Amino acid sequence: MLAAAGHGTTAAAADDPAQMVDSIDAVVFVCGPIDAKSAKTGQALLERLIAERKLDLKQLRQAPGYQPIYNSEVNRMLSLSPKDKLAACQGAW
Repeated sequence: MLAAAGHGTTAAAADDPAQMVDSIDAVVFVCGPIDAKSAKTGQALLERLIAERKLDLKQLRQAPGYQPIYNSEVNRMLSLSPKDKLAACQGAW
């Protein structure tokens, strides 16, 4: 589901909605200026996750664990070469 975001997560983390939100937010942030289609798809995925699991997005983003995961994923993606970054965005979902 989160191919690009999944590189830094474990299988257990993939089932944790808070960590999924962190990773999706990071990929959407990085991919927005690179590949608008990927960012739009990620935003739709995030909205679906929030609705299906009845999550409080504002509360999740303010949780202590949000920032480390988000920052880690953003930094990982930003460290990629432009070609690899584009490929990661296009293959994220």
